Amino acid sequence: MTDLKFIIAKNIVALRQGAKLTQSDLAEKLNYSDKAVSKWERAESMPDITVLKAVADLFEVPLDYLVQ
Repeated sequence: MTDLKFIIAKNIVALRQGAKLTQSDLAEKLNYSDKAVSKWERAESMPDITVLKAVADLFEVPLDYLVQ
C-alpha cells in the first residue's frame, strides 16, 4: 500500500501543476483543506475512492490513471 500512496501522490502533483493550480485551488475545488491535499501529495495519507474519482473527473483522466 505504501507504493500506491507514492504513485497517487506523484500523479496528483503532476496533474495539479500541469493545470497551474495551487494546493489551495485544488482543495477548494474538491471541498477539502489544503492541508489534506498537502498530505496526499507527500504520501502521508491517501484520498478515499470517492475523492480519487472527483480528482480524475476534475482533470478529465480515467480513475486508473491516478493509481498507475
